[in-house]
Amino acid sequence: MHPVVRSFRAAFVEGRFVPLLAAFGMTGMRLALFYTGGMPLIASIGDNYVWEPVAHLFNRPQVSLAASTLSVFLIAWILSLLNNRFNLIRSRSHLPFTAPLFLLSLHPYFLVMSGDYMAVIFVLLAFFPFLESYQKPDAYLCSFRASILVAVASLFQIYALMLLPLWWVGERSMRGSQSRSFASSLFGLFLVYVTLFSIYWLLDDIPRFVRPFLQFVSFSAPEIPRFSVLEWGGVFFVALFFISNMVLSTKIYSRDKALTLSLMQFMVFLIVFLLLLQIVYWKETFFFLLLSLTLASYLNAYFYSRTILRNHIYVGYGMLSLMLLLYLSHLLPSMVSLL
Repeated sequence: MHPVVRSFRAAFVEGRFVPLLAAFGMTGMRLALFYTGGMPLIASIGDNYVWEPVAHLFNRPQVSLAASTLSVFLIAWILSLLNNRFNLIRSRSHLPFTAPLFLLSLHPYFLVMSGDYMAVIFVLLAFFPFLESYQKPDAYLCSFRASILVAVASLFQIYALMLLPLWWVGERSMRGSQSRSFASSLFGLFLVYVTLFSIYWLLDDIPRFVRPFLQFVSFSAPEIPRFSVLEWGGVFFVALFFISNMVLSTKIYSRDKALTLSLMQFMVFLIVFLLLLQIVYWKETFFFLLLSLTLASYLNAYFYSRTILRNHIYVGYGMLSLMLLLYLSHLLPSMVSLL
């Protein structure tokens, strides 16, 4: 093993105190963004059932920051638990925990607590029954649990319902087509929403039940952000980083065990469609972007946990530097404006 690869693994992948240092480091990054630039004014115009009634509890900037930081740590912990429980990366690695912490601390948008975080958490929890169903001859209970979790996620962000057709495609890749599993997933969705409908029926407020579904017809063309040259360069290289890693990681996970291969292919499939949906609903929500970044963080964690080529490590160091530069562009905007 090349010394560059060995030092990278010792510093970022297998180090004993890496999770603790990452936790303190990412908390410091978020606090620095908050105290230098304040909380960005980001309001989601999307409608939902659960988040809207409780959103006022997070109006105070400090409360919103604390809740969003806790959500990011919970997302990282779920990804790490998912990896360890199913032994997806067959080597010791802390990157499934540290990678999402880093990526979800680079931009001021991630400081704001929203229903998107809660929806992402429930979607990630749905991956547990999804993976448990692998090659089971009758996995309708797993499909039922997963659909309930996705349906609960849609109570916080209605756009999460659009994941269900994509989810069924993933389930077919895990165990083939099963009519009972498909029916049980529909029943899980029906169970959540018939309960919700009953509540609004008792409250005599059926229009309030229907209103969130109207968001699906609110298409919007994306606007070109007013970024500086440095910020556009950072966005371009970060996008190139994720695309190249997804392409390069296929050579690694294609030789891995079947469960890991199926999951990685499904994640790539999800990311592609999530980004397409984000373009369609650009002005309505950033839920699809948040979820795609979360899934991409795991793909990158897998890639850099398994690669043993020094050229890949050099590229990783270069992209890490560019992402830190993108972070500094928000931390020190006056310095960036001079560039």
